[in-house]
Amino acid sequence: MPRLPPLPELDFAELAPHSREHGDVYFSGDGLSEKREVFLRGCGLPEGWAGREVFVVGELGFGTGLNLLALWELWRRHRPSATARLHLVSFEGALIPREHAARIHSAWPELAGLSETLRANWPDRAYGMQRIALPDGVTLTLAIGDVAETLPQARMSADAWFLDGFAPAKNPAMWTPEVLAHVARLSAPGARVATYTVAGHVRRTLGELGFAVEKVAGHGRKKERLEARLMSAPVALPSAPKRVAIIGAGVAGAWAARAFMDRGCAVDVYDRASAPASAASGNPLALVMPRLDAADGPTARALIAAWLLARRAWARVGDAAQVLDAIHLPRGEREAQRFAKLAADPPLDESILQAGAERLLHVGAMAVDPVHALPRLIDSVAFHGGREVAPTDKIDADLIVVCAGMGATAFGAPPLEGRLGQVDFCADDGPAFAAADGGYAVRAMGRLVFGATFQAADGKPRVSDTARAHNLNVLARLRPDLVAGELTSRAAIRATTQDRMPFAGAPPHKEKAPDGTPAPSGRLRLIGGLGSRGFLWAPLLAEMVASEAFGEPCPGEERVAACLDPKRFHERALRRGN
Repeated sequence: MPRLPPLPELDFAELAPHSREHGDVYFSGDGLSEKREVFLRGCGLPEGWAGREVFVVGELGFGTGLNLLALWELWRRHRPSATARLHLVSFEGALIPREHAARIHSAWPELAGLSETLRANWPDRAYGMQRIALPDGVTLTLAIGDVAETLPQARMSADAWFLDGFAPAKNPAMWTPEVLAHVARLSAPGARVATYTVAGHVRRTLGELGFAVEKVAGHGRKKERLEARLMSAPVALPSAPKRVAIIGAGVAGAWAARAFMDRGCAVDVYDRASAPASAASGNPLALVMPRLDAADGPTARALIAAWLLARRAWARVGDAAQVLDAIHLPRGEREAQRFAKLAADPPLDESILQAGAERLLHVGAMAVDPVHALPRLIDSVAFHGGREVAPTDKIDADLIVVCAGMGATAFGAPPLEGRLGQVDFCADDGPAFAAADGGYAVRAMGRLVFGATFQAADGKPRVSDTARAHNLNVLARLRPDLVAGELTSRAAIRATTQDRMPFAGAPPHKEKAPDGTPAPSGRLRLIGGLGSRGFLWAPLLAEMVASEAFGEPCPGEERVAACLDPKRFHERALRRGN
């Protein structure tokens, strides 16, 4: 199977799109009134989210995005509180292009503003899950791929479902007992389900899965439609944290703080330095670009998910980030072979990735100024600089998130390896560029930064002439036409894991209370092991931890969450009998 998802083949009757593959329309008549009647009223909205701080809607068939627009517009008018969050988790096989969405949405001028915002944040054409933050506390998590593969990879508890695939006779794969069983598995007690179809096998399967199913009057030319409710006993929802402590003010800590502040939490950030971005995250410029694997596996999916989120997330820091294209050159024959495979079967479309056998071009990469960017992310936290926190310290918080680099091991993090990284830099007002081949060089915002070393660390960070010579060789390879000005060197220790993948989540073992006894609260979470790609990984890892704490859908696939779980090392050791 190609790694790039297919595009739907559409015909248009005026503004209503018709799928050639399925021989069916995306909506009929006035699509907006149909959506409002069948799905919003069919799921008892807005009454269903009254008094809720988090409300989750699952959807089979993202289609034109019209369901999202209708749901979003209703949420705007009836949002339960200023901090309440609405999640739409949608499963789609073939994403329509942005320009088609503009044509379709133009039929409803009352949605023009929302449509413009959605199209500005339109999902990327890539398999897997994408997390997209929208205004008004609305979040879209879109899973692109065959529904039989994407649904089992979801972590969520939906309060409502829009079953909006094409008609069962036209698209039977969307309505199998297995698919509907996953809908039930991913539903909260009392979850509402709405759909336009009244097919007998759909009614029977939902009934067998524990739903009370009812035929109700249809909309337009449809005589009937279905509404259903999961008849399971209500359960007490876990309390969401109100006060969160973040240990570490590097890139992981800044994004963790931002994720919890976005959810209305009071946040305290502790760092042994007097200011954010003082350690490994404090280089003059960071280059944000992906590393793409030739094979489609969990690591590859994780890297793509991180990249797609990071591209959107770093726009929040304004002029402390600059968009530029990054040229990635192969370093050696093995990497040239990987590039050739990526060129033959790219995982991203050409608006993001232009792949060739001799180079990759990452369109829309970013140069970030950490010293200015990170304080903007934590501009309203209570910052406690010059404070080194120990595991035995009493911290007044409902949740503690450790983002302390090598210091995370004291809090039960997996084993970490320290890597000494040196960059060299100088003032340079030339045109912006970015290039990498294992090392990197980036010029933006009046600086030229290049390097970096990645050596085993044996103590405190220190600069060296040997490392500078290495970095000058990197610059000469990437840009032989450039002559660096008066150079400054900076060294820091980066924390990395045995498998070179970061981690985010609960520690492998329960943390200890100050008296040494096991803590019953389970209030400790870890983010670490970011290595040399902290600015790529941090937004995704922070979102994963915050989503779990608030009972929200996971922003990544199950296989992605598993390969980033801090417990994976302990579990591997157990399997090996160690």
